[in-house]
Amino acid sequence: MNYKETAASIIKYVGGWENVSHLEHCSTRLRFTLFDMSKANLDELKKTKGVLGIVTTAQLQIIIGNSVVEAYDEVMKLKDNASESSKEISNDDNKKEVKKEKLKLGAFILDFIVGVFQPLIPPMAGAGVFKSILLLIAMTGILDKDSNTYTIFVFVSDAVFFFLPILVADSVASKLKVNKLVAISCVSVLLFPQLTTMINEGASLFSIKISPIQYSSQVFPAILCVVFYSFMEKLFTKISPKPIRIFFVPMMSLAITSAVTLLILGPIGYFFGKIFTACILFIYNTIGFIALGILAAFLPFMVATGMHKALIPYALSSYSQLGMETLYLPASLAHNISEGAACFGVALRTKNQELKSTAISAGISAIFGITEPALYGVNLQHKRALLSVIIGSVVGGIVVGVLHLKAFAVVGPGLASLPMFIDPNNHSNIIYAIIGLIVSFLTAFISALILWKDEKIEK
Repeated sequence: MNYKETAASIIKYVGGWENVSHLEHCSTRLRFTLFDMSKANLDELKKTKGVLGIVTTAQLQIIIGNSVVEAYDEVMKLKDNASESSKEISNDDNKKEVKKEKLKLGAFILDFIVGVFQPLIPPMAGAGVFKSILLLIAMTGILDKDSNTYTIFVFVSDAVFFFLPILVADSVASKLKVNKLVAISCVSVLLFPQLTTMINEGASLFSIKISPIQYSSQVFPAILCVVFYSFMEKLFTKISPKPIRIFFVPMMSLAITSAVTLLILGPIGYFFGKIFTACILFIYNTIGFIALGILAAFLPFMVATGMHKALIPYALSSYSQLGMETLYLPASLAHNISEGAACFGVALRTKNQELKSTAISAGISAIFGITEPALYGVNLQHKRALLSVIIGSVVGGIVVGVLHLKAFAVVGPGLASLPMFIDPNNHSNIIYAIIGLIVSFLTAFISALILWKDEKIEK
């Protein structure tokens, strides 16, 4: 792929940099927030070399696949060279805000969730898998669990989750386009050791007792804090005299936001997270393996539309509170492996050499947890392949549900990330993951072998 040409075409067909409000990327997609979606030429984008597919929700999602980082870097180089366009963007805020407000509520919420939680995945995935590998090394006797080396590396992985509110603050501030450092300062109050000790001993603010809550690893209190701060920043920027704005705005915003968060927003966010997780677990405990099978069956369509990102807040909340996740990630294991297995089945049966080559490379990617190349390159385009994915996902989802598989890292499940299923208290959990992987693979693979017919025969 010529990344430079692909990047130039993408920017051209999204309407130019003057139509770009925000750009980020996940593991496989460039995610554009556009001022005016109607200016994007979707037909030409789909034809662009290197583009696997297009999804339009609140964002314009351009599926690139495993080369998304290289494509993103080239796109950003074009932005650096487009200084005039950058000025146009920054100077036309009022006009563009009107268009943003026209987003439907559901689309706005999804855009916010993706924008906030997607950047959190790399550090959490890295730390989670790193800790799982440490457990594996300790279990095999290579490293003593009582050694300083082991303990320090465990602290390294745990630090990401302890300071998760700080990471959330940075992500929310970026999404809301407010001062990151002041936003982080507001959230840091919740983790300040001496203050935490005072609160646990019954401290009060304005004669109102502060709820003794452990905010480390919490997500929603930090979100509410920064959202409230964004309003304070705008308010005091508006009313503050310009000569003192540099210290007056952050001073007032920090003082008021911190107080309101400690007394009101922090407890609300904490209990919302508890209730949110409890509701999901109630569904899991009530219908158990059926829930996993159903979720796994719908995941191909959720991934295709980007709706699976709406489950990330639950996964992070569950992991931060329980240290594990039992619904979304186990179901994703069944789905990811089924996507790859269906591709391998298609590759074995098809006589189309181009499709065979695509299916093999996409299948390998899916087995390692990146499903978009398989989904957009093969399975969504062929109903028999998609049916094989669904069958494999349902059967695999039911199996991991029956086995009560638990995930201990928030990362895309696949062959390379299997250590995420290592349970320090139940060594059988990793065996359950392997069983689920094998069942999903065989079911989807055999289904594809049986169901597949080349296009000429289907017609």
